[in-house]
Amino acid sequence: MAIPAARDVTTVNLKFLETLVCVAELNNLHQVAERLHTTQPTISSRIKALEQELGVTLIERGPRGVALTAKGMEAVAFARDLVARSNSMRARISDPATLGGIVRIGVIGTIIHTWLPSLIERLRGDYRKVIFEIESNTSVRMVEQLVSGQLDVGLLMGPVDSPGVGNVDLGAFDMAWVAKPGQFRLPPEIDVTDLADLPILSYPRGSKPYWMIEQYFRDSDVRRPLLNCSNSLASIIRLAIGGIGIAAIPPITIREELAAGQLEILPVRHVIPPLGFHASYRTGRGSELAEAIAMYAREEAMLFADTHAPMGVSRPQ
Repeated sequence: MAIPAARDVTTVNLKFLETLVCVAELNNLHQVAERLHTTQPTISSRIKALEQELGVTLIERGPRGVALTAKGMEAVAFARDLVARSNSMRARISDPATLGGIVRIGVIGTIIHTWLPSLIERLRGDYRKVIFEIESNTSVRMVEQLVSGQLDVGLLMGPVDSPGVGNVDLGAFDMAWVAKPGQFRLPPEIDVTDLADLPILSYPRGSKPYWMIEQYFRDSDVRRPLLNCSNSLASIIRLAIGGIGIAAIPPITIREELAAGQLEILPVRHVIPPLGFHASYRTGRGSELAEAIAMYAREEAMLFADTHAPMGVSRPQ
């Protein structure tokens, strides 16, 4: 009896898989080419080669761009996992001293006011050939930048639920109402209703803290107060010190102001939920450094929590 010939086994090119993942995210070959720093014909060639290797059609072209076929969607699930594993291996095993390039890191004010300086010091010591571009921004803006590929890592209030973006938990900070001592006439034990008529300083409209404050009053059946928004934690702190209003912020970010008597924590009965943070980073080929930075951020968050737990700092899960 003749033995059937074995089917040729081809090795799938990891770069082709990364290209397929980008196509799934953007649905536009021109944008995929821009993200991967190559040409549109090269992108088309990679997809065609991958289709030939797998023996199936992965994408369909239409007037509005490209779309995955059923087999394409099935393949993308495997491709994302393989690309992520490859990046993880490189991030954990590669010698940091050999890596170079530019990494764009976005950071919210809350982390800038706590453990960011220690993180940057460690990164610069281990990755001496890497240029770190640090930008202060809101979480909402950083999500947009991550999804569009304008940012490599975002230290923000997450997680970011989007294809091509990974998330690492960074723990949480307790929140509290704070104000300039003696600025507002309040009872010894403060209820949520006592806050409703006061000017409230808040994070930007559409941000997670803004939503939390709105929900906080809604849960207590208290009419929504007027929120005065600022996209800078430093501005909120400065305005609170000036007696402009009360603010809901993590006490860990105002350690010096509390110690100096410039601000005080208001004893409000109803507690505000903690504020959670994540290191969100671009996945895909070439993103091993971004993942490594996210893990460094996690380690720094853990060290900070171990030394500041009494001030309401929780360790990453």
